Amino acid sequence: MAPILGLAVGIVAAFFGIGGGVLFVPILILVFGLQTKMAVGTSLLAVFITSMSSMIAYWRQKRIVYKIGLIFDVATIPGAILGAYFTTIIQEEHLRIFFSLFLLFVSFNIIRKKERQQVDIPEPSQDLSRADIAKSLIFAFMAGFLSATLGIGGGVLNVPIMVLVLHIPIHFAVATSCFIIVATSFTGLTQHFMYGQIVPIYGMLLGIGAVIGAQIGARISKKVKPKTLRILFAILLAIMAVRLLIK
Repeated sequence: MAPILGLAVGIVAAFFGIGGGVLFVPILILVFGLQTKMAVGTSLLAVFITSMSSMIAYWRQKRIVYKIGLIFDVATIPGAILGAYFTTIIQEEHLRIFFSLFLLFVSFNIIRKKERQQVDIPEPSQDLSRADIAKSLIFAFMAGFLSATLGIGGGVLNVPIMVLVLHIPIHFAVATSCFIIVATSFTGLTQHFMYGQIVPIYGMLLGIGAVIGAQIGARISKKVKPKTLRILFAILLAIMAVRLLIK
C-alpha cells in the first residue's frame, strides 16, 4: 500500500507545486498508525528521496542558483538540528496540533493562490546585499526548524522567501528550494534516526512511489486546469487537519 500512496502523493505534490511532507505525515498517522514523532521522521526520509530526484531534474535544466542555495543551507541545517531535537521534548498531542494548524495554513493559501502563466525568464543575479543575506538567514533558519519539526521539506517557506525577499523568479526559486531541501531533509533525517524516530521501510516505499508519481503529476499539470482540483485538494488538507485534531 505504501508505494501506491507514495505514487498518489507524488502526483498531487507535483500537480499543485507543494512538498509531499504535508501529505506524508497525515498518511503515516491516519493510515499506518504511527505516532506523530515517528511520522515526522519517516516523512523526512520520503522527502529526502523525492527532493533528490527533483534536484537532479532541475540541475539538468540549469535552474538552481547555487550561491543562494548555499546561503540558505548555512541557516537551514542548524535550524533542522534544533527542530529535530524539539520533537523529542514536545508532547505528542501538542506536536499533532502544531502540524494540524500548519495544514490549515497551507489549505488556506492553496485556495487563495491565483493562476500564473509560465514564461521563459533570464537567470537571476546572484549578487545580494547584506540586508538581503541577513533576512535570508533568519527566515531560512525558521524554515529548517519547521522542516525537521513537522516532517516537511521546507519549500513552503523557502520559495516565498526567495520570491518576496530576494526577488528570485519563481522557476529558479522552486529549483533552488529543491537543492536546499536535500540538505535540510537529510540533516533532519539523520537527527531523527539518532532519536529512533524513523520507520525506514515506510519512508523508502513512500519516497520511491512519490518519485514516480511526481513525473506523472508534472505531465498532468500541463494539460489540466487545476483551479477546481486545487480547491478540492485544499478541502482534503483541511479534513486531514481536523482528523488529526480529533484523533
